[in-house]
Amino acid sequence: MRFPLDISAKGGELNIRWKGWVRPRADDDSIWQGTDYWGSSPIEGAIKDVNSQLEQNKNCVYICVGYNARAVSRQRLRLYVTVKSGASAGHMKTRKVDKDRLKFLYQNEGLEPWLKRAVEVEEVEEHIFYDMMRKVNPVLNQSDMWMLTETFMGITGNCYWWKRPNMLGVPYQIWIKETQYMRPKLGKTIDEYIKMYVYELGIKQEYYDPKEIVHHKYPNPYSMAVGLSPIEGLSDPIKVNENIYNYERATFKNMARPDTIISIKELGKEEFKRFKKDWEQMYGGAAKAGQAAILEGEDIKVNKVSISPRELSHLEGRKMTMEEIANGYGIPLVLLSPEKSNKAVAQTAYVQYMRDTIDPKLKLYEQKINEQLLPDYEGGENLFCAFDNCMPDDRDYLLKEKESNLKTGYSSINIERQQRGEEEVEWGERPILPATMTPLGSESPPKKSKEEEEKQLRQLADAVAEEIYRRDYK
Repeated sequence: MRFPLDISAKGGELNIRWKGWVRPRADDDSIWQGTDYWGSSPIEGAIKDVNSQLEQNKNCVYICVGYNARAVSRQRLRLYVTVKSGASAGHMKTRKVDKDRLKFLYQNEGLEPWLKRAVEVEEVEEHIFYDMMRKVNPVLNQSDMWMLTETFMGITGNCYWWKRPNMLGVPYQIWIKETQYMRPKLGKTIDEYIKMYVYELGIKQEYYDPKEIVHHKYPNPYSMAVGLSPIEGLSDPIKVNENIYNYERATFKNMARPDTIISIKELGKEEFKRFKKDWEQMYGGAAKAGQAAILEGEDIKVNKVSISPRELSHLEGRKMTMEEIANGYGIPLVLLSPEKSNKAVAQTAYVQYMRDTIDPKLKLYEQKINEQLLPDYEGGENLFCAFDNCMPDDRDYLLKEKESNLKTGYSSINIERQQRGEEEVEWGERPILPATMTPLGSESPPKKSKEEEEKQLRQLADAVAEEIYRRDYK
């Protein structure tokens, strides 16, 4: 356990606090010594206020933030433990890690502090950390937590997890503290860079030891204390996009100008009112748009007012700002408009998206968990977590490889099933070879009966059908 606790009861209320740190009183002015610097950047015209950033979660920003949040929430997080050769993982239930996943773990530079001292790596199957991640708290489940975390990150560049401890000081719940109410309070020295976190909602203030908070944040060249909001960096295209929408809303509301100008010579006041009323009844409203008007009289002129192509150029501007915002969130525009591309282009864009956008996000999250959450558990110095490989498989290549392995006798049905983590079948132990293939130097195999050949063909057909079903429907 990393942080011992002080547990006391006063007035029938149980108080749990980290030893060595005392929560300050709300009227203690000494806590405000130093700086109140939030870390806002000096970018001119940027949207710096957190509440203003949250207000931008609409239109293209909402689409991009939601797209990334859904992609992150689909990823699987696993827990691992490093053990010495021949030693056990203690009371934890573990299982061996297959060579492909082990190779993937060693390719992760962020896991080097754990792997460089590891002799063996095992996957933990049961642990209080898993229990907590499945039932994050009474309000959020695991999917909710990741989507909300990525939403706060995508809008404000920061997300704060409060590790709620049980009676033993071990985190058993995670509560996301809303970024608009949370801020770090800087200390006076480099050893106390962040003195505390302050959660302020109205007149209510809560103070948290930095050890109680897992602070996810994006890199910020203007401050080490808080992350840089993507909204702040994308302020210009976001504002332009908002102005375009405002223009369009005004256009649809009142067309920004009259569609038609009717000139009538020497029309009295009462006649003007009557003519206007009759015109609106006959031709007013969207349902009657485009109808031809028939007028009676010699001194009536009707002029149609049109919008020039130059004034409609904002439609192209909206496309450009949307592409700029999507690029800022690391999403290829083709993924947001899949109907405008073919399958090959969309697949290439998706691979690029998972490699350059989602994978770095996952690395950022898992490193924070490894550094600031897992050490709180017993044996935490040997625990680390990692997301599964998010890169999509080349299914066509894998299918051809499996087909080649089976046809040449390189592997059996059960070997291929084991690699996918599936149960073995009784008939899948021996490789299936064509009748014309025999080991070099061996005698020709005895000729099989018709019943045996039909049975073998049925087995092969079943295996191929199962593989096709798994590929296309699972």
